[in-house]
Amino acid sequence: MTARYLAVQALLHQEEGGYANLVLDAELKKHPLPDPRDRAFAGAVFYAVLEHQVTLDHILNKFLQKKIEKLDGAVRAILRSGLAQARYMGVPASAAVNEAVKLTRAFKKSSASGLVNAVLRRAIAFDGDLAAEPYQSPAHRLAVLGSVSLPVAEFFLAHYPQSAEEILTGLQPAADTALRANTLRTGEAVLCKALLAEGAKRAVPGPFPGCVLAQLAGSPADSAAFQKGFYHVEGQTSQLAALAVGAKPGETVVDLCAAPGGKTLTIAQQMGDQGTLYSCDVSENRVSLIRKAAQRMGIGCVKALCNDASVYNPTFAGADRILADVPCSGLGILAKKPDIRYKALDTLPELVALQKKILENAAKTLRPGGRLVYSTCTVNPDENQHQIKAFLAEHPEFTLVQPLPEAYKPAAMADTGFGGLSLPQNELDGFFIAALQKEQ
Repeated sequence: MTARYLAVQALLHQEEGGYANLVLDAELKKHPLPDPRDRAFAGAVFYAVLEHQVTLDHILNKFLQKKIEKLDGAVRAILRSGLAQARYMGVPASAAVNEAVKLTRAFKKSSASGLVNAVLRRAIAFDGDLAAEPYQSPAHRLAVLGSVSLPVAEFFLAHYPQSAEEILTGLQPAADTALRANTLRTGEAVLCKALLAEGAKRAVPGPFPGCVLAQLAGSPADSAAFQKGFYHVEGQTSQLAALAVGAKPGETVVDLCAAPGGKTLTIAQQMGDQGTLYSCDVSENRVSLIRKAAQRMGIGCVKALCNDASVYNPTFAGADRILADVPCSGLGILAKKPDIRYKALDTLPELVALQKKILENAAKTLRPGGRLVYSTCTVNPDENQHQIKAFLAEHPEFTLVQPLPEAYKPAAMADTGFGGLSLPQNELDGFFIAALQKEQ
């Protein structure tokens, strides 16, 4: 089993559905690669294809007699992975082509080796200006340049016409990984020193207390500091959503849609691990992730429960604070989750309805004088400011308040009039945060 073979195998399974990270992890567990460099290379090939698939297919189709989606699955994945290596990973053209031809034999597709050899050589040599080509529509052009589905391109053109191309063509995973120091055990300065001592290329305090930006030497889970519970991995905007809750020691707090638990851990630290923090998810498997995370961090105030946030639960009645980080379209985290790039967006109405149910239950659960934070990792107005505007029209007992202290608020987070919104630029995720206060 080679790294390239494993990457192609994972790509084949990815086409069957599932979350990219889980597909790749399952393949690595099924076929362990002893050398960490091979594991890293397999992952790099896999994600290079997912992040650029529409662009890759557009180029490959120039040199194919029948469209790439009509090819055998293994041949399709081999072509995509070979072109991705040469175009986006700096692999020499000869190596990319030769290894791709070898893979056709390894996958028992020897009859396609001639096609793979010829098409890849021509596709790798292609140096045309994609931006200047004729396209069926502006959305088709943007889909190819940004490597997203046509519906996603149409969405961004409709809602962000001035910045759509800049956003979608600039989607890259952030150079730094955002971490959250476990303030119950350490601080950001001490954590930075520990990470650097472990071999991190970079570790510096982030833009607000408790946040650390790092370039780790390997997987976070392999870090001694991680295993000691000194930090967890959590995006900057996600940390801010948790901090917007403003939880205090001794309070009863509910994190309604919590898994895998990053925001729960940050809220528990705000509480000084004193009080009760109900951390919920609709899936018991995901609830177990919350329990494991809390245990690793040495946190005792968390009560992880399997709970459907769209159904009222009297257990939480009278809560002081509630975080509703609701299921959403994920259009703000395309760089982190390449699967979302290719969404059809046909389930948006159902998502908006679900979000409203969760928001209504949270409102009913919250005590008078309590605080409710609503957040998403999307940039869809219907899931964000329009949702909050409609909620406030129906609930005069709630008032919109500033979600974050000015010192915490990123300069790139704009005020929509019904909450703060950051676009997926400047190493921030696309994220929405609204804080609501219930009258006494």
